[in-house]
Amino acid sequence: MRSRTRQQSMTDRLDYDQKPEKTRDGALVSSYMCAPETAAEEFELSKRLYYQLTGRGQPKRRDVIMYRVIQSFQPGEISPEEANRLGYELAMKFTGGQHQFVVSTHVDKAHVHTHIEFNSTNLNCDGKFENVKDSYLVLRRLNDELCRAHGLSIIEHPQQKAMQSGEAMAIKYGSSWKERLRQTIDRVLPECRGYEDFLAKMRAEGYEIKEGKQLSFRAPGQERFTRSHRLGADYTREALRARTSHRRGCASAAQKPFRRDNRKVNLLIDIQAKMAAGKGAGYEHWAKVFNLKEAAKTLNFLIDNGLTDYDELSARAAQAGDRFETASRQIKQMEARMAEVAQLKTHIINYSKTREIYAAYKKSRHKKEFLAKHGDEIAKHEAAKKAFDALGGKPIPKVAQLSDQYAALLAEKQERYEEYRSARQDMIAYRTAKQNVDKILGLETVQEERNQQRETDR
Repeated sequence: MRSRTRQQSMTDRLDYDQKPEKTRDGALVSSYMCAPETAAEEFELSKRLYYQLTGRGQPKRRDVIMYRVIQSFQPGEISPEEANRLGYELAMKFTGGQHQFVVSTHVDKAHVHTHIEFNSTNLNCDGKFENVKDSYLVLRRLNDELCRAHGLSIIEHPQQKAMQSGEAMAIKYGSSWKERLRQTIDRVLPECRGYEDFLAKMRAEGYEIKEGKQLSFRAPGQERFTRSHRLGADYTREALRARTSHRRGCASAAQKPFRRDNRKVNLLIDIQAKMAAGKGAGYEHWAKVFNLKEAAKTLNFLIDNGLTDYDELSARAAQAGDRFETASRQIKQMEARMAEVAQLKTHIINYSKTREIYAAYKKSRHKKEFLAKHGDEIAKHEAAKKAFDALGGKPIPKVAQLSDQYAALLAEKQERYEEYRSARQDMIAYRTAKQNVDKILGLETVQEERNQQRETDR
């Protein structure tokens, strides 16, 4: 029920954004790594894959499933088409190209404005969008830079009230100190093997910890400590001890049989670099213990996988990387085909809707005036004809056939993701183990010196 409700929420918002009367029958809708018609379904698929891959989830009341950005312009300052292109560019810069998004430009008001909806889950389905504190300031800066580059006006001196509103939204969507602390605990805790391991991992995340009458945490840049019990009943010291104790028992029970979950090896920390960056003596002690544990885990990984030869380890790491690249390439090819199918379906629908107008345009003796009045419909019709010509004489498929084809591609993509996730985990495990071995044997330093020598020789 929860998944359907979540998907329905996304569907409702995206349907509103793409209303034909607001977007000129969908002509002012663009998207990245998804089809606008099925964006909600694809967003939902990525969230299911995220849970399968990481095992992490948020309570419904705190689960941010999608982000909306609204970009508005002065009346008469920009064309709807340019506004849509600008919205796409803003979305790409703000998400770093790591999240699916849909850009819908509305022309039903006096001012042109664009709705940008982007998926909170990233393209790899292994992380979420990091909505940092004051992210609205980052967004405003990016927007202002784009507007200046296109000769558009900006708000030079935003009112303080707007800033306060932005801060309130940041808190609502999970970037307050308390919410960030909850999210960090929920992310770190599943991998912990006891309460002390949990505290060590929280320090590695940059948190300062105070163990007095109450357990308290302070993030870098935070002025005051946050008492854990203020996060809720599941975050008191007693509750955290119980949660980590349970996980420690589960971990020890699963140590004998080899499982994929137990293959995770973390990179060794470069302690000297961290100390040079200003870390204290407490961190140095923790990092040394951490490195010893990870070195032992690396050795166990090598033994479990029968890797007693360095060349064999290098070969396995290379093979794992090749397997991942192949799986990733197949997924991208499938997504490209899905986009083609969705686009052809749109052309067929547009062709049917604009056929009569285009016939009247051809018969008209005043084509210039007719074109000025029905330019959008004629452009859609001609774009559809061009797409049909590109089929090379093949029959134009039915809309229902394309819908079935898209659904089949989406199902195949979901199946391929299992192979993709497995290949990605293997690649990370083997490459991490190899890097740790290189660091332990001093080979990493030798390789760096060789690289520096090559740069000097050039």
